[in-house]
Amino acid sequence: MRDREKVKVITPFPLTDEQKDILYSKLSRVIREPFLLEEEIDPSLIGGVVILWGEILIDCSVKTQLERLKERILREGIPHVHGR
Repeated sequence: MRDREKVKVITPFPLTDEQKDILYSKLSRVIREPFLLEEEIDPSLIGGVVILWGEILIDCSVKTQLERLKERILREGIPHVHGR
């Protein structure tokens, strides 16, 4: 029997069983073979999730979103809001 594929899920806090079930269900639409969720906790993420599957990285963390926003503001400046 072949080993199951491992998918690492990094979150800022432990997932509930319901959250794990939802995540597994959504990932199984893409990963067609049985796989194991391997959890890791990283409080620096603030919120959201990072998923590592083989060489694929899906970063939906609040930390990364804030870093991207900061880079954009530094590059383009703060957008001027019209009409109050």
